[in-house]
Amino acid sequence: MSQDFSVSPERTPIHIAYALMAVSVFTAFPVFIAAIVAWVNRGRESDYLLLAHYDWIVRTFWINLLVGVIGFILTFILIGWLVLFLNQIWLIYRVAMGWYQFSNDRLP
Repeated sequence: MSQDFSVSPERTPIHIAYALMAVSVFTAFPVFIAAIVAWVNRGRESDYLLLAHYDWIVRTFWINLLVGVIGFILTFILIGWLVLFLNQIWLIYRVAMGWYQFSNDRLP
């Protein structure tokens, strides 16, 4: 039995957003582009699965940004480094779990 590995055009923006979020673990800027891609495409989508993943990406961005700002502020009392580290671990988890679920046509 052969599998079709082609990616449909409506699924491509989600793959791009997850890839940008994965790269953002090393440098922060791509996460902003991923959020914009998800935000723009979220309004055009009617498929519940795709919409749920766009929401997952946008929610991940905002929570990551909020915790990152809090962590940055707390670096002045040294606990912020731990907060920033745990935030990155959380981001890795969200990207891996979301992308895995999306690849298997499951809700995040």
